[in-house]
Amino acid sequence: MKNSVLRPRRTGVDSVLKVHSSELFIKREDRIFFSQGTKIRKLLGIYKSLESKLRSGEIQKIILQGNLHSNAILAGSLFFRFVEVPTKILGYSRDPELITPASIISKRFSELELVLTRKEWEKSVEDTTKSLPSNEFLIPEYLFTSFALEGLSSLWEEIDPTHYDRVVLDVGSGLTWISGNLWGKLPITGICLGIQKEKFEPWIGSYLSSLRLPILDLPYENLIDPKEKLEADFSYGKKGNFWLEKSKEYQKRFGIYLEPIYAAKSVSIIESMMEKKELEGRILYIYQGGILQGGTSSIL
Repeated sequence: MKNSVLRPRRTGVDSVLKVHSSELFIKREDRIFFSQGTKIRKLLGIYKSLESKLRSGEIQKIILQGNLHSNAILAGSLFFRFVEVPTKILGYSRDPELITPASIISKRFSELELVLTRKEWEKSVEDTTKSLPSNEFLIPEYLFTSFALEGLSSLWEEIDPTHYDRVVLDVGSGLTWISGNLWGKLPITGICLGIQKEKFEPWIGSYLSSLRLPILDLPYENLIDPKEKLEADFSYGKKGNFWLEKSKEYQKRFGIYLEPIYAAKSVSIIESMMEKKELEGRILYIYQGGILQGGTSSIL
C-alpha cells in the first residue's frame, strides 16, 4: 500500500458526453488513493521535499492546518498515516458536533488541537509558528506551497495536448489552476466553486509569494462564476439533495460517481455551456477526487 501511495498509477480518461459537435472527456483523478486525487499529488510533492529529513528523524511530526472538515485535512491525515509519519491537526470548526469523514479520520489518526472560530485559529497558527520545535514541520493551509505545485506537474505530464482543445477544472484553493496555467499547453477554464470569483483574484494574490514564482500574469478572465451559468444553489451550508440526485443521474448516464460538492456541479455547468455552444471542441474535465467527503454533502 505504501508504495502505491508514493507512486500513484497513471489515471485514465473516459469519454462521457457528446453535444452538438463537441465532446466531454473526464480524467479520472478520483482513482488515486481513496479518491483523494490531486491532493495526493500535492502531498507527494511535499513529502518528497521532506523525505531525507523524515528518514533521518530530523523531522518527526507533520502539522496540518485549516478547516477540520476540509478535503486537504482528510487527504493529509490519510496520506501521512500510510507513510507512517505522525501528524497533528491545528484546525477550526464552527460546529464542534459536526461529524464528517475528515473529522472522523483526523481524530482517529492525528493529534488534534481544535478551536471554534477562524480568528482563534489564526492566532493559534501564529503562536505555533513562533514556537515550532525544530523536529516539527507546519504545512500551509490548503497545502498551498511550491512543493505541492511541483507535485502537480505529474498530472499535466499525463495529458497529451493534441487530444484536447481545452481543460476545465473546478477551482478550490487555486493551486491546480495555477499549475495548469504554468503548464501552458492548453487553455485552462476554472469554475469558482471554492472562493467566489470576485474575491478570488485578491485572495490568490496574497498567497502567490509563498510559491516562490516570478510575477505571474494569470488569465482571470478564464474563470467562471457558476451562478452566471446555471440557476442553482451552489452553497455548501444549505441542506438538500439536489446535487446528490444530480450525482446519481450522472452515475446512471456516465457510469461514474461524480461527488456532489464539486464534480457534479462542474459537469452540470460544462454540459449547460456545451448546449449553448459557450464551450466547444474536445473538452477535458479534471475530476480531482473527493468521494469520501462528497458522500456526506447533505450534512455539510
